[in-house]
Amino acid sequence: MAVGIERSLRILLGLALSMGASGCGGKEPPPQLPTSGAHARAASRIELVDLVIGEPARAARVRALYVEIERLMLTTKQAEAKELRALGAPAEPRSPEATRAALQRFRAAEQGALERYVALQLELRSATTREEFARLDAIK
Repeated sequence: MAVGIERSLRILLGLALSMGASGCGGKEPPPQLPTSGAHARAASRIELVDLVIGEPARAARVRALYVEIERLMLTTKQAEAKELRALGAPAEPRSPEATRAALQRFRAAEQGALERYVALQLELRSATTREEFARLDAIK
């Protein structure tokens, strides 16, 4: 069963990365990056874990995973913002190679965060029952 979930999450990651690659290939990044949605979902679930999971130890573990997801997404957004600021206000003319390098760092931050997000989601699925995960997943 866990192999099927892992395979599904890997397919999802592949789709997200391919969408991100095609979306970041143009002059502007896509308006809503995958990490933005992941951050919003994790943040809304942190305080509600105890309502869904009755066992204090498991609830603490699940809450910690959601906090780690939120921290990961915030760190990623900070790294991306740094690159966008550098692209938006150059102190001196920049070569096309330097622009591409900054965009690559932006994309690498997003890709790395998504890969870690998949691993954390696998841990969440291991720490929760199917019903608990579905209830938490339904929280928007």
